[in-house]
Amino acid sequence: MSLRMFSVFALAVACCAVPASAQKIATANATKIFQEIQEKKDLTAKMENERKTIEAQDLEKKQKMKDLQAAREAIKSDAPGYEKANQDLFQYAIEYQTWAQITQANVQRNQKLQMVNLFNKITSSVAEVATQKGVDLVIAEQRPELPDNLDQFNVEQVRALINTRNILFSSASVDISNDVINSMDAKYKAGK
Repeated sequence: MSLRMFSVFALAVACCAVPASAQKIATANATKIFQEIQEKKDLTAKMENERKTIEAQDLEKKQKMKDLQAAREAIKSDAPGYEKANQDLFQYAIEYQTWAQITQANVQRNQKLQMVNLFNKITSSVAEVATQKGVDLVIAEQRPELPDNLDQFNVEQVRALINTRNILFSSASVDISNDVINSMDAKYKAGK
């Protein structure tokens, strides 16, 4: 059984477990919430500043490597100082490569941790808002937009876009996304 079929099956079981008259269902668009909460916007700005700092460090390090290379090339290969200049260049090149790999790994790890942390806050806030509204079930809404120009996509790509849409219709009254955004922003501002 595929994950999608299991999700539909689980939803059907959940809906049958509670009498229809007592069920209250809502939707929440996690992508919309993630994009619109202030905390994510602030994290994006912070990560952009960190990216610029890393780029500046990278340029400095590359310039130092060029300087070391120029210093080595200024010495004849049979001259006494050539071997030391060559060794300095190779050692720095290895240090630079190591720095670049560690820095990239740290940036990616940090981004993943922040994404998971925000997602956990979103799910927690969805649960709080749903509880306040007496909602029994919140469905994660996914509505990828179909492109206006279908010529750039093959049939399988269009099918994949259509298949990722999990809600075909819902009235605006069941969408709690804006309530979740407002709740998260209020908590974020209070905690600043």
